[in-house]
Amino acid sequence: MQSPLRYPGSKSDFIKTVAQVLKDNDLIGLPFVEPYAGSAAVTLGLLDEKIVKHATLVERDPMVYAFWKCVFEHTDQLISDFTDLPIDIDTWNQLRPLQSIKEEPSQRQLRKLGLACLFFNRANFSGILNAGPIGGMEQLSEYKIDCRTNKQEIISRVRKISNLADTVCVEFGDAVEVIDRYRNRKKVFFYVDPPYFVKGESLYRYAYKLREHKHLAAALAKAKFPWLLSYDVHHVIEFLYEDFHTKKYKFQYSARSPKNHEELVVSNFEIKQATLDKNNLRG
Repeated sequence: MQSPLRYPGSKSDFIKTVAQVLKDNDLIGLPFVEPYAGSAAVTLGLLDEKIVKHATLVERDPMVYAFWKCVFEHTDQLISDFTDLPIDIDTWNQLRPLQSIKEEPSQRQLRKLGLACLFFNRANFSGILNAGPIGGMEQLSEYKIDCRTNKQEIISRVRKISNLADTVCVEFGDAVEVIDRYRNRKKVFFYVDPPYFVKGESLYRYAYKLREHKHLAAALAKAKFPWLLSYDVHHVIEFLYEDFHTKKYKFQYSARSPKNHEELVVSNFEIKQATLDKNNLRG
């Protein structure tokens, strides 16, 4: 099951690894929470494979939150709006003011924001919501603003994902606050994929400063539930999580060009060696 969203660092390549971790550690059946929803690739893949029975997606970006709410709760309207939407610079300029909305969208705003998220994600460089349009404002490039928008394929993905509506809850909120809210619960699993430490500000509208990365580490240190965390490799992040189980994983994805990318995988439980061998994790 493929996400309709193009996302920097999307973890679709990581689904099998997380599934194996859940199986090997007897964590199948626990409610699954992804507090940085983004493309939701891991959650959707696990639900589709029936590894996870129920999941909660949490997102702080109002546009991304609105998109997922529309996918699961206003599917027909989202598809209708997207079908009729011209993928051009005029639409880009018309929807641009919606990026100024910073708080939880009202019901009245959901459809417009969800549609804007899908539009900018497909029309902008690398799927980055606050980036410029593919081909530039003058559209002089060989690649035009609509070159990443195959409406038929995207609508098919939205329709298929919407069939999971009974198994997904979408929340607007701050990831660290959600972790704090759940911290005394043991019967839940968190997959945590925060903004990158190094390039976060260029990729996400809600990137983290050092203090936010520290707050996340402190919140996870108090959590009693099992969690798995993925991050870009950096000595600061390795220092923040030095008391936990740390591995390295080689992802293959494309943000600007196809490439291999090594990331840090951290957990508050030991991942079995068999899982490491099967899924390219290195201790």
